[in-house]
Amino acid sequence: MEQLDGLLLEKQYQIPFELFRDSFTAFQKKFVYPRNYAVMAVLLIVCAVYVYFIIWGDENTDRTLYFMIILFCLMMTAFQWYNPKKIKRNLLEAVREIEQDEYRLRIFPEYLEIGTLLPKEESHETDGLFDDEPEENFSGTRIYYNKGMHVLEYDSFFMIYQTKTMFYTVPKSAFSEEELEVLRVHFSKRLDKNFQPLKA
Repeated sequence: MEQLDGLLLEKQYQIPFELFRDSFTAFQKKFVYPRNYAVMAVLLIVCAVYVYFIIWGDENTDRTLYFMIILFCLMMTAFQWYNPKKIKRNLLEAVREIEQDEYRLRIFPEYLEIGTLLPKEESHETDGLFDDEPEENFSGTRIYYNKGMHVLEYDSFFMIYQTKTMFYTVPKSAFSEEELEVLRVHFSKRLDKNFQPLKA
């Protein structure tokens, strides 16, 4: 029997396509674009330096090599600009296929549990091996409150992440105002500055 001692809040929800698009855009703006813009700036500065050498260099200047360096920097700059857009487009196309998936969030004193409620038909093959049906068909992750965990609140969702490469979106529309306040108080208590509430 699954132990639910200390369960503070449990909620099942879906993530509409538009909400996931907005949350992924927010994730890229916070973690992807700043790094990419910094790399692009460095590459463009290098380009400018070599353009200067080509224009003002003497007869011993290897202009062919400098042109190749400039071309390489421009190609890498274009890659830094285009790649996040390509990743976003491919991911959103995949998300459309799972838009109707059900998710579940459980809040406990020391951790939260978040993941996908799998369709029942996925477990039919194993149902005959047991006298009773499994209590649930759930694929999820347990995330403990620690220095690496962060929760950011936006207008319509919470973003939960431990690393800068993976995040979870929790729609606020699935919760009542009282439940949202429970979440805010709990995250603020457990995460301190790692919880960033919506600014008034």
